Amino acid sequence: MSPAFDNQAPTYDQWYATSLGELVDKVEQEALFTLLPEVKGLRLLEVGCGTGKISLALMSMGARLVGLDASVPMLARAQDKAQQKGLSGTWIKGLACPLPFGPEVFDGVLCILALDFMSDRETAFKEMVRVLRPGGFLAIAMLNRYSLWTLKRVVKAWFRPSLWRQVSFITPFKLGRLLAGRPELTDIRSRQAVYFPPWKNRRLVRYYPYLEKLGNRWHLSTGAFLVITARKRIIAP
Repeated sequence: MSPAFDNQAPTYDQWYATSLGELVDKVEQEALFTLLPEVKGLRLLEVGCGTGKISLALMSMGARLVGLDASVPMLARAQDKAQQKGLSGTWIKGLACPLPFGPEVFDGVLCILALDFMSDRETAFKEMVRVLRPGGFLAIAMLNRYSLWTLKRVVKAWFRPSLWRQVSFITPFKLGRLLAGRPELTDIRSRQAVYFPPWKNRRLVRYYPYLEKLGNRWHLSTGAFLVITARKRIIAP
């Protein structure tokens, strides 16, 4: 998948500058960061960091961030953005299987909308748990099969080449089971976000925050953004 993402690096962030993109980014980050502990001073790894949208947000909170991605152009874009903001991080070209790190070296490991594109998700997941220290947190976000956003991506992929054509979208139940099946993980929590539809009409977008509040209030299972977190158990000697 790296060549496909290489080609997207120059324009990847442009969508987030639109009114709809800004709203999606806001509610996704709110859902994620609500589940995370205080990250200041922690050594964190983001697997599949892309152009660094989440990595930079964590760095601005005081985290010591290592961003890993298979795409050199994506990493270069992330590094440029960090320098422009006066933030310092470490950017590494590498794969999730295997991760180029020793065991139990990170206080937190995140994989935000990257596991979707990995063919061997189980091995990638095991690798993330392996490099996580006991007591550290794991955060994974994936796209929900039961959302209008996914339906739009699937339909568009029928008619033209798309990164989404190779993705097997996950359900909230299967994502939960991925973590629940690991005995070394505990304190599993989850949230969803992006309940509003993928339509860019400016007049409609102004009402989307109300739809987001309703989706959260009614605990609907149709949020496009699925995020789940857990802690690695501390085993007493």
